[in-house]
Amino acid sequence: MNQINIAESAEQLDEDDEIEIEAMRKDSFSFHVMRFEPGDEDSMHAHSVDEIYHVDTGKATLVTEEESIEVEPGDVIHLEPETDHQFIDFEGEFVVTVTYAPGEGSE
Repeated sequence: MNQINIAESAEQLDEDDEIEIEAMRKDSFSFHVMRFEPGDEDSMHAHSVDEIYHVDTGKATLVTEEESIEVEPGDVIHLEPETDHQFIDFEGEFVVTVTYAPGEGSE
């Protein structure tokens, strides 16, 4: 069994002045914690694997080539592989977890 604490991971990101940390990895998935503040930038990008986001704190807008949606705590979003996307317009401390399946770099 593996366990992490999202709040502690987000706090570590703040202390290290980083945006993302890989908190857990197996062949079948990798689990990341991301933290953004108002004014931060997330460039448009895509991944070669499925992504499942869960918003823990704060608000933002998730932009894809097809649509833009506002996301807030409790929201879960799935992105298909190769979907260009970015988060913008951060409100408060925006903490989101993302599970990549299979784990990034293991396919």
